[in-house]
Amino acid sequence: MFNEKICYLDLYEEVMEEIKFLTNSEIRMNVLKYLSNLSANIKDLSLATNLKYSAVSHSIHRLMEYGYLYDDDGKFGLNNIALMKFMNFMNFRDSFCILRDYMDFWDDHDISCISVEDLSDLSSLKRSYLVESIRTDIYQPQNIFKEVLMNSNTVRSIFPFINSDYPIIFENLLKNSVNIELLCEKSVTQNFIQSIDTETLKKGLKNGNFKIKSLKKNINLFLTITDDFMFFGLCKDSGKFDQNRLLVSNESKAIDWANKIFEKCNYGGNKLYF
Repeated sequence: MFNEKICYLDLYEEVMEEIKFLTNSEIRMNVLKYLSNLSANIKDLSLATNLKYSAVSHSIHRLMEYGYLYDDDGKFGLNNIALMKFMNFMNFRDSFCILRDYMDFWDDHDISCISVEDLSDLSSLKRSYLVESIRTDIYQPQNIFKEVLMNSNTVRSIFPFINSDYPIIFENLLKNSVNIELLCEKSVTQNFIQSIDTETLKKGLKNGNFKIKSLKKNINLFLTITDDFMFFGLCKDSGKFDQNRLLVSNESKAIDWANKIFEKCNYGGNKLYF
């Protein structure tokens, strides 16, 4: 046990030294970002990054000293180990920023319905933004969500509750042949079905543009994926949905992240028939 603790301490010091090396120079970070995608000589690097030749040359020299680069007749690139270290560092940085910048979104909320795999991939939410209630518009998150929803061509949603406007919006979407997939807890599903015209539902099911499943247990999250956006919300530890905050993104990685969560929940749902 003692030896294991010493090993962790040694590893910590090694990792901290390397992170310090990576982050204490903005020029070095810009060079690494560029070389993580393309190899280049110093002149091309200087032009591409808009950095002075001497500054790029110094960074290349330091990175070579640390064993990060290979030199192919004057063209430099990240070797495999360096590339993996750098990409993992960037993922860690992005995940840390998502947690730090949106602490109120994550803290005191139920994240038990999100898999460890998806929680480990929070870097996919990079460049997401938090829409919050404000004093002059306490319904701002839902209002923005409904506006996007009404202008969508495809919708995949998990709802822990049904807003009174949702059935009206979804009925209009169905009438316009929008592709819709819904996952809700049983009682929420029943309320939703009862609030929409039965013939409209049947037509959507028959045409294949409407799918709805009842979940066996409560899923304490709010998730909607449209053509271009992802909306993500959580329930508080008390079980009540936090309507004051929604995490929103139009980045493809964030949309893919949301789709993975939807698919996992969809796998355990019961298809409904009319």
